[in-house]
Amino acid sequence: MKIYLHQTQIHDNSEVNFKNLTEVFENNLHVDIIICPEVFLSGFNYKNLKAIAHESELYLRKIQYLCKSSKSAFLGSFFWEEKNRFYNRAFFVDETGGFLGIYDKQYLIPAFQEDKHLTPGKNNIFFTFKGMQIGLAICYDLRFPELFRKYAAKETDLIYLIAQWPVERIDHMIALAKARAIENQCYFVVVNAIGHSFNQNLGGHSMVIGPKGNILLDLGKSKKGNDTQIHLSEVLKWRSEFPALYQYSRPKIFNPTFLNKLFFKR
Repeated sequence: MKIYLHQTQIHDNSEVNFKNLTEVFENNLHVDIIICPEVFLSGFNYKNLKAIAHESELYLRKIQYLCKSSKSAFLGSFFWEEKNRFYNRAFFVDETGGFLGIYDKQYLIPAFQEDKHLTPGKNNIFFTFKGMQIGLAICYDLRFPELFRKYAAKETDLIYLIAQWPVERIDHMIALAKARAIENQCYFVVVNAIGHSFNQNLGGHSMVIGPKGNILLDLGKSKKGNDTQIHLSEVLKWRSEFPALYQYSRPKIFNPTFLNKLFFKR
């Protein structure tokens, strides 16, 4: 699977942010998916939350069209309104413009006042894309390993985490992302924003981490995205060679049938 990390600055103007994304789609990158940072169209602009949520629906329809025309999938989150509640909601749009996964951020960060304005999600999301079992998470979720253990229990091969992680805690993001990849023996992809947005200096370092915890791509402080390839075979090989994730796991969490299948393959 060829993935593109759209590490970008988030401007106050949604149309500017959307134009930057459109240019990525129009560059004919021939990638399977383009991944954007958390609430990449608006940033944490709570003052105009309702208007932004309405705009999100319009922009999402435009993104569906871009996916169909470019034959590339998309992942990004938006402020979203449903039944008079607001969410930080991620959409995974496939190359046909359809929705494969919709995920609401479960852990809301007080430092960004999310807990005062938004409603937390309740569920992990599992789906398959290009032969890989995929899970989604958003920014502050990274600090809660139990969320990712649930993904591992469902044989998840790849986890995407989109973020607006600040400069002053960027070392935490890198360390925790590597830990999530190592402990769950899966690919872990982080896409963070860069530059200044709504009183926050964002730290970049969008990265692709392999199932052994090795960093395959790190964009550092660049304001330009990049792409790389990931391979399901690397996950299966490592889990088979070094089955630490399953060897001492409790049966109520990890399916014994999957355990047997894994060990018989060795």
